[in-house]
Amino acid sequence: MKNWLVFIACLWAFQVSAQTTYPAAGCSQAQIQAAITAEQAAPADGDIISIPAGSCTWTGSQQVNATFNNSVTIQGAGAISATTGGASTTGTDQTVILNNTTGNGTIFAFGTVAGKSFRFTGIALTQNGSSPFTANGVLNITGTSSAVRVDHCHLQIAINGSSTDIYVGGSVTGVADHDFFDDAALPVVFNMAFHNGVGWNGDTQPYGDGSWTDTEHWGSSEFFFVEDNQFSNGGLGDGGDGARYVFRHNTVLGTVASTSSCSGGPLQQFNHGADPGRYRATRAAEVYLNNYSNPGNCGSPVYSLNSGTILFWGNTITGGFANGLLVAYNFRNLAGGGGNYNYTGNWGFCGSAAGGPTGWDGNLNSASGYPCMDQPGRGKGDLLSGNFAQNGGSGVCNITRSPGCNSLNPQYPRQALSPIYTWMNTWTPLYFTANPLFANQSGGSSTGLATNNQDYFTDCTSINNPSCAGGFTGAAGTGYGVLASRPSTCTGNIDPMTGGAAPGVAYWATDTNTLYVCNPTNTWTTYYAPYTYPHPLTQSTQGASVPAPPTGLVATVQ
Repeated sequence: MKNWLVFIACLWAFQVSAQTTYPAAGCSQAQIQAAITAEQAAPADGDIISIPAGSCTWTGSQQVNATFNNSVTIQGAGAISATTGGASTTGTDQTVILNNTTGNGTIFAFGTVAGKSFRFTGIALTQNGSSPFTANGVLNITGTSSAVRVDHCHLQIAINGSSTDIYVGGSVTGVADHDFFDDAALPVVFNMAFHNGVGWNGDTQPYGDGSWTDTEHWGSSEFFFVEDNQFSNGGLGDGGDGARYVFRHNTVLGTVASTSSCSGGPLQQFNHGADPGRYRATRAAEVYLNNYSNPGNCGSPVYSLNSGTILFWGNTITGGFANGLLVAYNFRNLAGGGGNYNYTGNWGFCGSAAGGPTGWDGNLNSASGYPCMDQPGRGKGDLLSGNFAQNGGSGVCNITRSPGCNSLNPQYPRQALSPIYTWMNTWTPLYFTANPLFANQSGGSSTGLATNNQDYFTDCTSINNPSCAGGFTGAAGTGYGVLASRPSTCTGNIDPMTGGAAPGVAYWATDTNTLYVCNPTNTWTTYYAPYTYPHPLTQSTQGASVPAPPTGLVATVQ
C-alpha cells in the first residue's frame, strides 16, 4: 500500500508539473519573447508567462507575438485597475511598457484557438508624444478562442487618429474586465476595436459574412464582453466586420469641460456600416447598466448606431452629450458617401436619392433603398462570398441565392427585421436639453430608412416617444415594470419586405429580469435575459483551471 501511495503522489506531481511558470528576465521585447519561446517549446494548458515589475520603453519595429494552441496566461506584476462597476481605480503600475515603437504600433499580437483560453493581466501599456499611431491595437488578439480575458490592466493612448488600445479580431469571445483606460483628451482615439465577426461559424473569408448569417444570440456568451472597467476621456470603441459585443457595468468619465477637445466625439461608441471596400458592418451589441458622465459641451451621442441592431437599456447619462443613442446611417445612403466613404464600384449607394439603387439592397422604397444592406434594425441574412477585386470588380455573390456563385449580379441578402430596443435609460443633459435621449438621423439624403415601432422601439417613459405619450399600453414602444403589470394585449410587427411576423412592442419585467416581445400580435414571447454577471471567466484566477487529483483509481494486489 505504501508503494501505491508513492505512485499516486508521483502521478499527481507529474500532472501538476505539466503546468509551468516561465518567468521573463525583464520587461523588454526580447526578454518577453524569449519567455514565450521557452513556453512554446513544451506547451501545456495552464502555463503562465510572468513578466516582473519594472519599466521598459520599447523602440524599433519588433512585436512580441505568438499563436497559442494551449491555454496560457501572460501575467505582469500589477497595474492600476478598476473596481467593480468601474466606480474607482486601485493599485499602482508595477509592470510598465511604454510604446515608442515604429511601424504599425502593435506591440503584442496573439493568436488563439478554439477550446483553449488566453489571459493577459496585470500590465500597464502606456504612450507618450513619441508613440506611434495604431489602428490594429497596442494589444491585438485574434483567432477562435471563446475564453479570452484581458483584466486588471492600465491602457493609455496619447496619439490622435483612430489609435486603439485593444483590438479583438477573428471570432474571439470572452471579456475585458477591471481595466483602466486612461486616455488623453483627444478627438479620435478608441479604447476597443471590435472585429470578432471574422471567421464566425467557420466562415473562411475575412469580411464578417458568417456573422451576418447567424442570429443575434441575445443574452448568451456569443459576444466579447467589456465590463467593470473605467474609461477616462478618449473614445470608447468602434466596430465592424460582423462584430458582436456587450458593454456593461462600466463607468465612463470625461474630464474636459471646454469644447476645444470635443471634435470627433470623445466618450462615444460607434458601430460602422458596410465598409467602402468589402468588409461588412457591426452585427449586434448589448449596451446596458453603464454610467456616462461628461462636462464638455461636445454635441456627440453616447452611442452612434450605423448598422445592425442593439439592446440599449438601464444606462445613466449625464452631461454634455447630445443624445444617448443615435441611429445614423448616412454613408451609403448619402450622395457621394461623404469623406472617405465612397461606395462607387463596390456596394454602390443605397437608394436613388443617393445615386443608387443597387441590387445589394431591398429597395422596397426606391428613394431610400430601404432596407439597405446591414442597415440599423436588420439581422440574419444570406451568405455572401468573394471580393470585388475578382472578375473585373463584380466578384461578390450571394452564395445562398446563387449556389456556387453562378451569378455575380448583386442580390439582396434578405436580412431579417431585427428591431432596436431601448428602455430604462436616464438622461440628465447639461447643454442639449432639447435633444432627445434617442434620435433617428438615418435618412441621410433620403427618408424612411428607420421607422418608429417597426425598425426601433423606444421607452414609453422617455420624452421623445410621442407614440405612447400616455404610458405603455402594449400598443407601441417599450415598457417596463413587474411582470404582473404587463398588458394582456400587445401589437406585433410586420416585416414590410416579406409581410411576415417580426418582433414587435416589448416589455421589460423588472422582477424576472427578462425582455418579452410581442410576436405575433397579442402573444408575449421571451426574447432576452442578460448573460451571467460577473462574466464566468472573471471568476477564474488562471488562464486554465488547475487539474484535480486523479480519481477512480483501483489498486490490484498480486
